[in-house]
Amino acid sequence: MVMMRTFLRLGRLYTAAPWRVLAALLCTSVMVLLILAVPWLLKDVLDEGLAQHQMAALYRVGALLVVVTLLRGLAAYGQSYLHALLAQELAYRLRNALYDHIQRLSFAYHDRAQTGDLMSRVTADVEAVRMFFQFGWPTGLSIALAGFGTIVAMAGLDWRLAGLTLASTPFFLLVILGIGRSLRPLQEQGQASTAALTVALQESLAGIRVVKAFARERQQSAAFLRAAEALAHARIAVATKEALNLPLLVLLLSLAVALVLYVGGRQVIAGAMSLGTLVAATGYLVQLAQPLRRLSWLTGMVSLCQTGAERLFTILDAVPEVQEAPQALALSHMTGLVRFEHVSFRYSAEVPVLDDITFSAAPGQIIALLGSTGSGKSTIAQLIPRFYDVSSGSITIDGVDVRTCQLASLRQRIGIVMQDTLLFSTTIRDNIAYGREDLALEAIIEAAQAAQAHDFIRQFPEGYDTWVGERGVTLSGGQRQRIAIARAFARDPRLLILDDATSSVDMETEFLIQRALSALMAGRTTFIIAQRLRTLKQADTILVLDEGRIVQRGTHDDLVEQPGLYRRIYDLQLRDQEDFGLDVARNGHLSTRQVPSQVSTA
Repeated sequence: MVMMRTFLRLGRLYTAAPWRVLAALLCTSVMVLLILAVPWLLKDVLDEGLAQHQMAALYRVGALLVVVTLLRGLAAYGQSYLHALLAQELAYRLRNALYDHIQRLSFAYHDRAQTGDLMSRVTADVEAVRMFFQFGWPTGLSIALAGFGTIVAMAGLDWRLAGLTLASTPFFLLVILGIGRSLRPLQEQGQASTAALTVALQESLAGIRVVKAFARERQQSAAFLRAAEALAHARIAVATKEALNLPLLVLLLSLAVALVLYVGGRQVIAGAMSLGTLVAATGYLVQLAQPLRRLSWLTGMVSLCQTGAERLFTILDAVPEVQEAPQALALSHMTGLVRFEHVSFRYSAEVPVLDDITFSAAPGQIIALLGSTGSGKSTIAQLIPRFYDVSSGSITIDGVDVRTCQLASLRQRIGIVMQDTLLFSTTIRDNIAYGREDLALEAIIEAAQAAQAHDFIRQFPEGYDTWVGERGVTLSGGQRQRIAIARAFARDPRLLILDDATSSVDMETEFLIQRALSALMAGRTTFIIAQRLRTLKQADTILVLDEGRIVQRGTHDDLVEQPGLYRRIYDLQLRDQEDFGLDVARNGHLSTRQVPSQVSTA
């Protein structure tokens, strides 16, 4: 039943262009019909031409054979072209549906999924489905039509020979289905091994700098070798099982031919059957030899297609944890009033992250979030644009619950700079304008200037048209961070979320960026996951988090006078920035004294 549901679902995608499907079926049917005509023509050669010494019959049959061959070639071309076209269109629809659905899946899904495994499914599993519908399905259809046509044709020749052929059919099906059933778990293991190999390759290449920095090339090669060996063993196990199919089918076919020759030969000797009829009947069985030999290959392809399709449907059937309400509202305007009301959040029942968070941010206010690792700072920032949904409580913007808003309209009005800066393999200009494709160059330059990125961009020979490498690896960490900040400001959002946005810049650059941020944040509600003392002093409210709870709130001047977590962090990690900030403000540049280290409270 599972197999039937899987192929019915694939069939609905495959038949999206029904006229092409019908044309492909017609070509296949015509080709099989013309193949079946050849033994019947040979019967006429023997019974009418040779037995009765009729040269006219030989000429007529010879001409018909030429016509049949030409028409068969045209039908074969049509079959190959149309089935290839339909299979490629199916793969195209599957890949697009998968990519679109993966893009729509929530952060929680991607937290669990492995990038390499998703890549394997979109490539290897889709290819397995395509191969079946381009080669396996036409072959299976041809075999089915040829088998049915053979029995019908043999019934027209002699009912006894047709009965013998029909009686042998269950044995062929028993071999095919039995081996196919045993191949299924082996194919699943093979596809899982392919995904594991892709994961190992993707992680190794993505982290190649870390691998080289720690001199772990040998260990990474050994890990890849183990994954490759597992895949090889899985494929060998499949090949071993498939190898049983061919000799068993050939044996059954040979027995069927021998039985037909024995029964038919006795009839010919007795004068109850013509020699042409026996030769034609034997020819029909021999014609089935080549398709039946391909059944071993087809059995494996069916199993591989089913396994791949089920892995694909696992993704397509995944339901996003964050979904739009049926009557979701489009935010046409945002002033930036944000309220958290008794918000709790947990990634799972066993992993609580936030507990009873309540606060509000008025339009234009700066809210700084401070706390140790795992205290929930980033989670608060990620709940505002609905990367996750609250477990209880509510978050409202301008009095509207974010769960009732259209996701696109909500996120388009929020500028975000994430802790893990990612740039795309395109130009600096395109990276800054990401999400605002219609943005003019003047606006891009203005955003870059605000993020203190314009000067270093201008030094590149191609300026804003400079291509950055994968994930922006051709730029320094500080350069990537500033381009990411420019990208957020280019959207001109009403609400800013800066998740550790200055973590990859030096103190002097950070000081310059903060001066620009002061102007850019004016009139915008801003949430900053703070690392620097200057940021904390700018904030209208500082929320100090510990184990998912707000344990202190207030301004820097208020909190530094109170005993508690904030003052401990200030004494241990922030106080050494006090004199440094005064020195930079007085001189306008770094002094020769040692630059204080960044605060490790992210």
